This record gives sequence, C-alpha cells and structure tokens, in this order.
Amino acid sequence: MRRYLAIVMLLLPVAVAGQTKKSEPLFEQAVEKSIVGQYEEAIKLLNKALDVDPTYAEAYLLLGNQYMALEQYATAGEQYRHCLDLNPASPRWQQEAREGMRTAEWRRKAVEHPVPFVPINLGPNVNTEDDEYMPALTADYRTLVFTRRSPRRATTRRDLPQEEDFYISLYDTMELNWGPAERMPEPLNSNANEGAQTLSHDGRVVIFTACGRNNEPTGCDLYLSVRTPKGWSRPRNLGAPVNSTYWESFPSLSIDGRTLYFASNRRGGYGGTDIWCCTLEEGRWSEPRNLGSTVNTAGNETSPYIHFDDQTLYFSSNGHMGMGGADLYVSKRVDDSTWGAARNLGYPINTPGDEASLIVAPDGRTAIFASDRYGGYGRQDLYSFVLPAPARPERITFIDPVRQAENLLTLGDTVTLKNIFFHTGSATLVETSLAELDRLAEALRRHPTLRLEVGGHTDAVGSDEDNLLLSERRAKAVYDYLILCGIDPSRLTYRGYGESRPVADNETPEGRAANRRTTLSPLK
Repeated sequence: MRRYLAIVMLLLPVAVAGQTKKSEPLFEQAVEKSIVGQYEEAIKLLNKALDVDPTYAEAYLLLGNQYMALEQYATAGEQYRHCLDLNPASPRWQQEAREGMRTAEWRRKAVEHPVPFVPINLGPNVNTEDDEYMPALTADYRTLVFTRRSPRRATTRRDLPQEEDFYISLYDTMELNWGPAERMPEPLNSNANEGAQTLSHDGRVVIFTACGRNNEPTGCDLYLSVRTPKGWSRPRNLGAPVNSTYWESFPSLSIDGRTLYFASNRRGGYGGTDIWCCTLEEGRWSEPRNLGSTVNTAGNETSPYIHFDDQTLYFSSNGHMGMGGADLYVSKRVDDSTWGAARNLGYPINTPGDEASLIVAPDGRTAIFASDRYGGYGRQDLYSFVLPAPARPERITFIDPVRQAENLLTLGDTVTLKNIFFHTGSATLVETSLAELDRLAEALRRHPTLRLEVGGHTDAVGSDEDNLLLSERRAKAVYDYLILCGIDPSRLTYRGYGESRPVADNETPEGRAANRRTTLSPLK
C-alpha cells in the first residue's frame, strides 16, 4: 500500500495540470483523503471529478489504487483499463496502469484460490501481552528461541523505551506443547537491544543482530556467542567481510554451520536490502555473495531462513508480485550458486499487510511465524500452521554426529563431526568448534568404555607431505582439547590422513570444504 501512496504523490502535480478548474480541486481532495486512508471518500471525489471530465485518465489510475487498497481487485483492474484506453499517449501512466492491472489480476486469483491455512497460537507459555517474533529452532525440534519486546525495566537503560531480549522455550514431549519461556542469561542478553537470531543445529551457537553496540557506524551488525560449560560466551562482532559500514541483520545458519545467509543494504545489490550469503572456509567467512535476481529485487528482501534440508530458502519481500506490503516467498536451490524463481506462499498466509520471520520445522510441514492477527495474547504473537504442500522443503531426520559417536562400539562405523573448523592453514580451532567438542566430551563421560580415534582430513590443495602434516596436527588439536576436558588419554588416539580419503570432488570450493573434515572411528 505504501507503493500506491507514493504513486498518488507523483500523480498530483502532473495530473491536475491540464484539467478543468472544476475537476482540479476534486482530484486534490481525493489525494488528501487517500493519503490518510479514507479510500471510500477518495472514490466519491474521483467519481465526481470524472463526471466533470470523463477523459480524466489519471483520475482512473488513482481510482484503481483506491480499490486496490480496499482489496476490490476486479474493480481496480477495470479502472486501470479505463486509464489505458483514455491515455494511450502517456508512457508513464500506461506503465503504471499495466502494472496495476497485472497486480490486481494476480491478487484476484490469489483470493479466489486460497491456500490451506489454519494458524494456531503457540499459547501462553510462549506468547504474552508483549510482542514475540523472530523464532529460531534446533534441528531436533526441542528448542525454540525467539525475540520478545517489552517495556524497559527500571533497572536497565532508560535511553531506549523498550527492550528486545532472547527467550527460550523447550518442547514438552509428554504434553506435546512448548514449555514456559525463560529469559536467556547474560551476557547473551544485555542492557542494549538484541534480536533477529539464528541457531546452530544443536542450539549451542547463536548468531544475532545487535544495534548501537560499541559505536558501530551503521548501528546494526551480526554477533556470535557460543554456549560453553561455563555459560554463554561474551558476544563477538563477526567483523569484516560479513559486517560492513552498511546495515546487516536477519542471519540464518545452514545445518552444517558452513553457510550464513543474511540481509544487508551494502553496495552491489539490486535494491534497498538484499539477501547475501558467505561460507566458512578454513575458519574464515568468505566475501559475501548476492543471491541474485531470482531472489532479490529493486525492493527490500529480509528475514531469510534456510531450511535444514539446505535446499529451500524462505524470505520476505516487497519487490516480488504479492498481496501488498511484504509477503513471504520460497526459493529452491538449483545448484551450489543459483536459486530458482521465488514462489509466493499464497493467500491468506500473505495479506495486504507485512509478513516476515517464518521458519519451518525439520518435518517440512510445520511452519512457525509471527503475526499481529486478531485474537492473540498481545499485539504480535508466534503461531504455527501446516505449510501447503507446494511450499514444503524436504523432510529431514537429523542424525546428531555426537550421538552417533556414542553408538560406535555397536555400529563399528566412522562418524564425521560437522561443526569442527580450523583457521586457514593452521591447527588452531575456531571458537565455534568448542561447543561440538564439549558435547563430545560429555558423551565420552556418559560412556566410559567408549574409545575413539580422531582422524584429520584435508583437501588436495598443497603438497601431499604438507597436507599429511596439517591433518595430523588438526587431529591432535581435537585430541588435546578432549584431554583438557578430562577425558583419559588412554581412551583416545589421533591420526592424520591428509588428502588420501576424499569424500567429494576437489575441483570445487564445496567439494574441498567437504574433504576438510574431522572423523571419529571406534578403537578395537
């Protein structure tokens, strides 16, 4: 609707120029009524102007906009057609009328063919009279983290009228419901505002948006915190090249922890805010890459969410064809660097208002999103609904590699740890790796008879000798960390395999990343 009001403001100085003195004030009054949302009054005034001058083409264009605002799409299309018929010599208004006709017809069909949609409020354990939004899930559907905006407490900063903090709710498998939400501890939450977060598959790493910390020039950057045995680490700014002098927000982390999607208005995009991604390569984030024109438009794209299948991306946009405001869309991965055409999730999931912050559970059917629809506990609550079949991702059954490792006396196989990363060309562990190793240490303590070999593997870049040495040093780094966690050295050994056991093609960045890995094998 903001788009149509902008058109109204453009119309005013041009449209009245060649009209009769009687129609000019009527058109001006209609513009004023439209700006304040009095669409029925604007329609009456425009019809009076057309009674005075039936050839007033721009009045038909503005009239179509009023019917669009009232969601009377068939009637809106008729008005745009009249504008085209009466003003064939004006390319500017022809373009606007054609676009209006196309949009009105799309929305008419969407309303006449609604998708199945039965939203269910997540209930009072999660939702309150405050605002709840921006949900995030772990891969086992056991942990829900979301942002809550509430009046600022007297004990915290008063320069911000409201505070945004993280809350956590655990799924009750007996009651089949989300449990009572609790505010997450310091230093993850702070006296400043934080929100728009993403979780690693196991919930032990969070990347989130914080604005106004440490005098960042743009006000909003992405931060990372890791849950350790001592609690959450102090959030660390991700720095360049992820963050820039522009605005970064809405992170979404892939299930393997190697790809980060986010929204930014940095240079090189297609419009206002675009969706970008970068990959973790040898402990460093790569230069962000724009997802391209099938996803991004001249408008604003925000709140990306990459599903656990790593093939399906959901996002919000006001630039693609939709119901108005910002709608929710889905795009499927074509290959490693290309995404398919964006598909609107349909009406009534999308409305003439703004929709955003949608996530989808591992089952591929259950979606959770924030909405200000009538009947909630507050102005904005979290709801779940069954996602229509055409918009569903692949169902995934997440196999936790640490839990796999617990069964290696019985399985006798080799397990790859998905979230162990090292800095480029070295055996220094990236801090996000420690959460996975802490979990592995816990598993070893639970199973005192479990004995493991830690294997290090590299890609084929460099000499065989250098890669063999590097892989051994990296395996030893994991071995050393587990011993520091109190694991008996007699239960562990390590070995470097270099590039001798590839699991993917070394000709592509993705293949090389897959070959750089840490494995666990049972000791006889």
